[in-house]
Formats: sequence, structure tokens, C-alpha cells
Amino acid sequence: MCAVRVRRLLRVMFAALLLVAGVVVAPLPAAADRGDVLDVDITGISTPTIDLGDPDQVIDISGTVTNVSTVSVRYAAAHFWRSPRPLRSPEALAEHLANPPAGERLFQEPNVDILSQEEGLAPGQRVTFTVRGTVQELLTEDTPLTTTDVAYALGVQVTGFAGEGGRRVVGRDAIGVAATTTPSESSALVLLTATPSWLPSGEFLSDDLAEDLDDRLDALLTSAERPGVVAAVDPALYAAVGRLAEEHVIDGETTAGNGQALAWLGRVDQLAAQGRLWRLPTGNPDLARADASGALTDVLAWAEESVPEALVKLPTVAVLGDGAGSGLASALSSLGTVVVRGATGGRDGSPRVLAGDQPAEGGLPDGVRLARRIADELLSPDPPLYLIENPQDARADQHLDPWRRHVAPAPAAGELRWPATRPPAAWPKVAAALEREAGQAGVLHDLTGEDSPGLAELGATAFSAGFPNEKAAVSYLSAAAKPSADLAKIELLAAASFVMGSSTNTFPATLTNGLDVPVTVGVRFTSDAPQRVRVPDLEPVVLPPGEPFTVNITPEADANGVALVEAQIVTRGGIPVGKPTTIEITATNFGSIGWLIIVASGAVVLGGTAWRIRAVRREQARMGE
Repeated sequence: MCAVRVRRLLRVMFAALLLVAGVVVAPLPAAADRGDVLDVDITGISTPTIDLGDPDQVIDISGTVTNVSTVSVRYAAAHFWRSPRPLRSPEALAEHLANPPAGERLFQEPNVDILSQEEGLAPGQRVTFTVRGTVQELLTEDTPLTTTDVAYALGVQVTGFAGEGGRRVVGRDAIGVAATTTPSESSALVLLTATPSWLPSGEFLSDDLAEDLDDRLDALLTSAERPGVVAAVDPALYAAVGRLAEEHVIDGETTAGNGQALAWLGRVDQLAAQGRLWRLPTGNPDLARADASGALTDVLAWAEESVPEALVKLPTVAVLGDGAGSGLASALSSLGTVVVRGATGGRDGSPRVLAGDQPAEGGLPDGVRLARRIADELLSPDPPLYLIENPQDARADQHLDPWRRHVAPAPAAGELRWPATRPPAAWPKVAAALEREAGQAGVLHDLTGEDSPGLAELGATAFSAGFPNEKAAVSYLSAAAKPSADLAKIELLAAASFVMGSSTNTFPATLTNGLDVPVTVGVRFTSDAPQRVRVPDLEPVVLPPGEPFTVNITPEADANGVALVEAQIVTRGGIPVGKPTTIEITATNFGSIGWLIIVASGAVVLGGTAWRIRAVRREQARMGE
């Protein structure tokens, strides 16, 4: 107990000495000279805000001091420091902290922590400090803090004798603290998304989604359930969780329904009922990458086509990342809201554009970071919008809940400024694979009249922002792709050649359907000599599976000769099916035209004969005279 009193007495005496010395210390160095002797790092503050209406409030500031010079620092002391200037904007706060002014140091015992005596603080040596101030002291100094709902710079100045020099400020650090009892405001949009581990067919590639529900997705949904927070869900994820709640197949094995999936869906539905749920484009596609790949229009159409009925009426939103620009936002006029990472300002319209980003962590220590974020939110002219994408984001945002309230996301005032980012690289392999899938689906639709199940969800999901690279997306497409229908099983069986004995003839042919579903097809004929022989197309007919169907081919001839006619089976929309069949058609026209030739030839013969007979008779009569 006695030792404690002695130590306290020494501290008081030393503080008194500093008070006297503080009158004659050298002027504060310029910003460029700061930290040339001691590196001061504030690591904690006991309160993230100060209440100027509570004089008894205590403010403890702690941290470390490291001698980064080549000389010893004698009689080093850390002083509680503050600047009396009220700061009214995040920009003013940042500038103030980057270049702290002279401000005022406090010299009483709790305000000062003695770091070294005569032996000094050796080069490379690190020590900790804690200094204390009260609101009462901040109110009663020569320049009291009197303005509320602003931020002030608080911090530490370290004085000492560096080398052979006199006492001076040899290190400093400052933090921003809000002087308020008014909650700050911000918006939070929780993104309920996942890397696709499910297929449009309903099968799951792995149990990743079940594990995600137990950890990450549960934490995100819990964050979304806080008052005033809004969530945005990927409809493909919503549908997959619904399938997970029922008996389902994982990697070929049938698995019982997941009760946690059912509960998660119920919580999401509750957010929708409260008007706090938006929907992302199905599959959560990276729209900037889809645009770079030339697939944006198709992806948007597929995304809208594959929305589960339960989510159709929800407000729509898209979150744009690297490479997004004003042109892309304009192409998204069908959406209600577009959030651009790293942008500033905002814009109303179709769509309205919001600036958003993840909660800033910034590398600051926890307590310092919390104080700075509260101050920034308080001073911001508009409530910032935070994108909550993982449990870390959720925890970072939740730290501020006692000092803030959440409000609905809205465009910030000021001109919308896009982040300076390069467009993402295209995914040509993904685009080509989707083009093949869409082409095959188009053929099957024309053949059967049925849409290809899952094509829309597959097309939107292929560009999912959850895929780390194109290889992962292509792998997903390969797993999801359906076997191509063997269209060669739809055939036209006809003789290789026909001989026409008249201007029109009818020849039988057979259409066969080797598929297991009815198809509707026609036949298109193309002649290499249409001026000689042409064949009218066959109108589409329905072919039952596995049964032959007889059709009639009726060529028309205008002249004798040979024509090669190509017969191509086509869908009702004119899409070719299988390989064409070549038929040789010979036209003899031995019909009415042939008889005309015979008659004409006979007339010529008869006429010539009669003329010859008359000529002979005239000659005989002349000779008889």
C-alpha cells in the first residue's frame, strides 16, 4: 500500500514537472515530421461516443509506443490530447486525423502515463500506455467542447527528450469520436446467396448447401432479421432449399428431407411478409461478366423466367461488382434497384441506383474502428448502405447496433459516380455451352411442343457470382447438361430414285420416330433443277414414338430430264433434324405432251405423203401428154 502511494506521489510530481515544461516545449512539428522518433498506435478507447451532457463520463485511451529512432528518449510521457474543433463531415474528420493540429494536452495525473525515466526508452523498445480524461475536463478547459452531434479528435501526444535535444512532442496519434446521444443511421442489405451445388433437375451435387444452412446462411438470415434490415435472396437458392426440405437426391443417393431447410424457408417467408425481402436475379449472375460475354439479354430473360411463384411479386435488385458502368445499369431498366459496389452518390429512375459496400474494417483495432464508424455514420449526409455477404460482415455491422438504427435503402444525394474498375473478362466457354444448350432446347421444343425443363435456371446460374472462375462454371454446366436427343432416330425412308411418267406422280415414303416421345415434323424438299422438277414440302405431322408413318411425295415436272432432290426433315419451326436424304427423280413426261408429239409427227408424215402423191400424179399426167 505504501509503495502504491509513493508511486502515485512520484507520478504527481512528474506530472507537475511536465506542466511547467509544457509551457516551454518546442512547437509541434509539421505533419511530415510526425513519427520520426516514436510510433504511437492507439489500440483501444473505453467508449465509442462521448456524452457532453454527462460530466462524469470517463474516457480511457490505450495503446502502444515504439521507439523507431536511433536515439534513446528520456522522460517520455503520454498525454491525453484533444482538439476543440467540431468536425461535421467524414471528409473533415479524415483530414483532421491525418494532420492533427496542436490541440490541447491534459496534464493531471490520470491524463498522463509516464513511459520512461532517465534511462530512457531505447531504440526498438515498445511499451504500452493508458491515459484517462473525463467529459468534465473536456468542458472546463480553455477551449471547451460544447457542440453536440459532431465528431471531435481525441488522442495521445507523447513528449520527451530525444537524444541531446530539449523536451518536445516526439509522437502522436488521434482517433475520431462522435459527441452525441443521437443514434446514427445506416442501411443494410443482407445477400442470401450461395455457390450453386444444386442442379435444375432437383439433384444435388454435394451436401454443401446443408452445411451452409447450418453455418453461414443461418448467420446471414439472423443478421437480416434485425429491425430495419432488408434481405435479398437468390430465387435459385430459395428453390434449392425448398427441394432440400423434402426427400432429395445427393450425388445419386436418396436423402430424407432437411428440417433446418424447412425452418430457414419459413424465416425467409416471414421477411417477405414483413416487406423486408427483395429478390436477386435467379442464379445471382455476375451481370457485368454476362454483359462482357455477350449473354446479358439471355441471362436476364432466363433469370426472370425461372423465378419461383412465391417470389414473383417481390421487389427486384441486382448487385453490380467490378467492371460495372452506367451503360450496364441502363440495360437493367426492368429491375427496381441496382446497387453498385464502391460507387458514390445515387440516382432515382428505372432502375434507381444505390451506392453500397461492405462494412469498413480498415485494419483499425476493434474499439478504434467502432468509434470511427459511428462518427462516420453520424457525419454522413446520407445513411450509408452496407452489403452483408458473410458472417464477418454481419458481425461488423452488428457491433454498431447499440448506437444506430437501420433505415430503408435509398439513393444518396449528389451525383452518381461509378468506381474506376476494369470490365471483367468474358467467359466464352460458358457462353458457347449455353448457346448449344439453348439450341438443343429450341429443337426439342419445336419437335415436342414442350419446354426444356430447367433451361432458364441453368442459363441464369451459369454466370453465378458464386463461381470463382470460368472453369468452375463450365464444370457445373457439364454436370447439369442433359444428354442430347439422338435426332438421327427420326428418319425419312424413301426409294433412292423415282421415274415420272406424267407431269405429276405420287410416291410413298415412310417417316419413323425412334424417340420415346411424340414429335411433330415436316419435310422440306430442295431441287437442283427446279425449272425441271420440283417437290412441294410436306406439312408437319405428328409421329407417335416407335411407329412408322406413311406419307406421299408428289413431285411436279415441267420438262423431261433428271433432278436431284434433297429431302430434309424439319421441325414445325423449320429447324433441320438429322441429315438430308437425296432422291433422284427422272421426268419422262410420257403423258399428254408425248401424245401431242406423236400426233404432230403423224400429221407431218401424212401431209408429206399426200403432197408426194399429188406431185407424182402431176408428173405422170405431164409425161402422158
